[in-house]
Amino acid sequence: MKLLIAAGGTGGHIIPAIALGEALRQHHPGAPIRYLCGEREIELRLYADNGIEPIVLPARQLGSGLAAHAIGLAAALANTARAAALIRREHFDTVIGMGGYVSGPAVAAAVMLRRASAIHEANSIPGKTNRLLAPFVDLCAINFPMTAGMLRSRKILRTGLPMRGDIDKGARDDAMKHFALDPRKRTLLVMGGSQGARYLYRTIMQTLPALDIHAHADVQVLWSTGRTNHEELTEELAKTDLEYLSVRLEPFIERMDLALAAADTALARAGAGAIAEMLACGVYALYIPLPSAIYDHQTQNAREVAAAGAGEAIPENSFTVRRAAVAIASLLSRTELGWRITNPPELDSRNSAKTLADALCALSA
Repeated sequence: MKLLIAAGGTGGHIIPAIALGEALRQHHPGAPIRYLCGEREIELRLYADNGIEPIVLPARQLGSGLAAHAIGLAAALANTARAAALIRREHFDTVIGMGGYVSGPAVAAAVMLRRASAIHEANSIPGKTNRLLAPFVDLCAINFPMTAGMLRSRKILRTGLPMRGDIDKGARDDAMKHFALDPRKRTLLVMGGSQGARYLYRTIMQTLPALDIHAHADVQVLWSTGRTNHEELTEELAKTDLEYLSVRLEPFIERMDLALAAADTALARAGAGAIAEMLACGVYALYIPLPSAIYDHQTQNAREVAAAGAGEAIPENSFTVRRAAVAIASLLSRTELGWRITNPPELDSRNSAKTLADALCALSA
């Protein structure tokens, strides 16, 4: 098997794609693998940070409005032709789309050329491209069980979301040292995701004084601010006089295995990747879905976790300072040092990369 993994856009697509590639190299050595992405700087940087040089197509969003939609559609058709030429030239016999604007053209080209084809849907509500491709591909891999009812496909397999194999291997002692945290205190991890975190972060910052009570003297906050928010939040925190709570702001957390090892509970957006990693590490979280996410899929993602008893969810428009203070205080009241939950089997992704790798190899056997 010579495999082309098409994944672009954001880390939510690219990181699982890289995890899949690592599983293939580990469990199916000798299978040549290449990655295909768009030309945005963030995509190229994510691959470069992992020592990967991807093949690049000038993929773009379809856009809104008739003219923009027509231009985007023309670009998608041109990219489908480019992908078909690439598949022929490089003799790829299996193609999987993991998401991003480059994914659709690559998988469509594989279908037209009668190559083995697959798509992976990370979110509970499938995107338009995956819904269109599902009837024609050989395999639809899904993360959330409910997604199966929204796809018309010859074969649907619940693989979960491919994750880095070491995500649940972090040690708490190492985490405390790495982030300069107090091992005697409970840790609340705050993560906002790669976009749309400004409102969420400002609300949390304004909520800190209400949480600064004696009952929380044993609580510390590890907060991944994102580089664009870090300076502003640092200035705001300096103006906030906290007596009991301690807060550590990190512009970017590279060692998520250690951050999750440190976390006794968390507050996060409800992206599929964040949820899968939280559950893999047994971290019970309060999820605030990103309201602008396409098809509002983060809201349904969070509902699935809440229904499994593995977390709670509050809509962003209800996440006022007053509501946030009550919700976070309630979360902390049930938190103990080293608290961990059982990963619900129906949402477990810990073996997902190998499961998907095996399924892909079976397609071309």
